[in-house]
Parts: sequence; structure tokens; C-alpha cells
Amino acid sequence: MGLMLYDADTYTLTELQERVAQLPFYQDLVNLPVFLQEESEEAPMERLLTDQPSFAFLDPTQEGIPQQFLLHAIQKSEADLLMLFSPKALETAVKKARAESQLQEIFAERLEAIRVFYKQNRNADRREEYLLDCFEGIFRGKDFYTLRFRINLTDKRQTSQYLVFSVKSEQVYLRLKELLERYSDYQEDGVPLFGANLQAQQMSLFHEHYRYAVARLAQELLADAGTYNNRTLQHIYEQHSLGTHYTLANYQIAYERLMRQGLVRFINPKTGQPVTKLTAASLIRYSLRK
Repeated sequence: MGLMLYDADTYTLTELQERVAQLPFYQDLVNLPVFLQEESEEAPMERLLTDQPSFAFLDPTQEGIPQQFLLHAIQKSEADLLMLFSPKALETAVKKARAESQLQEIFAERLEAIRVFYKQNRNADRREEYLLDCFEGIFRGKDFYTLRFRINLTDKRQTSQYLVFSVKSEQVYLRLKELLERYSDYQEDGVPLFGANLQAQQMSLFHEHYRYAVARLAQELLADAGTYNNRTLQHIYEQHSLGTHYTLANYQIAYERLMRQGLVRFINPKTGQPVTKLTAASLIRYSLRK
């Protein structure tokens, strides 16, 4: 895997280059780091993105190399991306995006849709949500899996930063979800909100407004009985949870509810016998009604 480093501040980048060269293992590296200093340096970027697996950490609101890298990653590679940015900075960048700019290419027709939505909606929260949905839609349209983590200011119900992952692999996506669960605020029913400092307690009286909830998950799983009958809990979680906030623990709780209602049984995959304790390897057998 290659490493490319960039900073808009030339002095900072030069200092970083000197420090990296002094690392004791520097000469043993198979692929030496590439330091991008000019926006025109597309050749090393294209070579690294095309010839080997790539992982990039960048701010999509920064013009120049960050947006050039982002555009190339979307159009011509399968690079995994970790993007950290302020929603205000993204909003400003979208509003100022010029025709034929890199951001115009990145957002394409979504740019005009965002502007129309902003004219029709003055609510700041709705604008932010729509903007982020459009941003993630860019990657989903190219068959990436996206995961959004919201970080609020500690004393306000206002977003400070978003962390957005964009990856091609289902397994990488699931592992990232499991990693971020540890840092997330949670709803009362145990579903993570994938965010920090969200003051979720203020929503405790409005469960019906949650986009994801264990009660809703149980209904969805029951409706999909034909798909998930005689599948392991782990398999169901990996297939159904893509693009949702649900965790493996949420599926366990949902199925335990269905079991108490007599709608499913848990089966030991080795013996074929019913069991009362549900594990990730247990088979879920639905009581299918004809």
C-alpha cells in the first residue's frame, strides 16, 4: 500500500518530509511516501490509486489536491476514504462551487438539487441532513458503503464535525461500524446513534421518531421470514444491517422478542435441536404459517 502526504502549507509539508526521512525504518520501506506539493502532480496520485489498495484521510471541502484526489477516487479507483469536515464548511463550499470546478464534478446534478432544496427549506437541521445525504449519495452511486458519525459541540445541539467513511468491502464496513459503536451515544433501546454529544436524552419521549429502533427491527425481520429462515444470526446481521445503525446485539434482542411471542425458535447448528440461549452461530427458525 502506498502513502501520499499533502498539506496546503508548503512549510508544514517540507518539515514533515524531513522528519519522515529521518525515521529509522525509512530506507527499508518498499514504497517510499509521495509528497504532493503541486495540484498538477496527478501522475503519482493516479499510479498509487490504480496499482494498489489505497486508504485516504482528507477534508473534502479543501480545494486543490484533496478534491482532486477525491474526484479520482470516486471515478477511477476503489480507494477507501475517511473524511473529516465541518458541515458549515461543506455548505459554504457547495454554495461557492463554480462551473467546471472539481466540486461541481464531484456533486454533479446533486449540486443543483441542493440549491433548490435550500431555497425551499429554511430549517438548518433539514438542510444539513439533506446535504449529508446528497454527499453520501455520491459514493453510494458508485457502489461504496458509507458510514456517517456525527460529533456535536459538547454544550449545544449543533454539529461540530462529521466523520464519513466510504469503503467498497462489506466486511470492512461492518468492522468500522463495530469500531465506532464504542464511541457512540445510544438510544434507550440500545441502538447506537453513531454520534457523540448528541443529547439523546432529549428525545426519550419520542421513540416513534427514531429512524432505527429494536421494535421496528423485529417487525422487519418477521416480514422477511422467507429470506432469513434457517440462517444464522451472524449471517442475518451481516446481510440486513448494511446501511443501518443496527448492531449484532440489536438483532439478538429483536429475535429474543420474537421467540417470546412464539414466532421463531433458536436451533443449535450442530445438533439441530432447539436451544434457549441465542448466539451468533445459532440458526433462526421461523414458525412459518401457510
